[in-house]
Amino acid sequence: MTFQSTTETVMQPASAALDSWWPAPGEAPWDASRDALVAEQHGISRAIAGTVARMGHELDADLLDDLTDEVAGLLARAEEIRLALALAARVTR
Repeated sequence: MTFQSTTETVMQPASAALDSWWPAPGEAPWDASRDALVAEQHGISRAIAGTVARMGHELDADLLDDLTDEVAGLLARAEEIRLALALAARVTR
């Protein structure tokens, strides 16, 4: 089994990581539904960045758990959007 140490892990802001998941807007014809998904994507990126920043200052374990759950939900929605955009781009090619 291969292990990766934390020194080998590249850290980047959540918003940068999420932006790398989605196709660039110029890759396929865009309609209103795709524009709405992209707008939601940017909102999720901002929400994750804000929530993660709050996690760094939170001392209450219960509130930290709530913030962790919030980020997990946002990441799940981000994945749904990423897949929807990828499938839409594939269909239009």
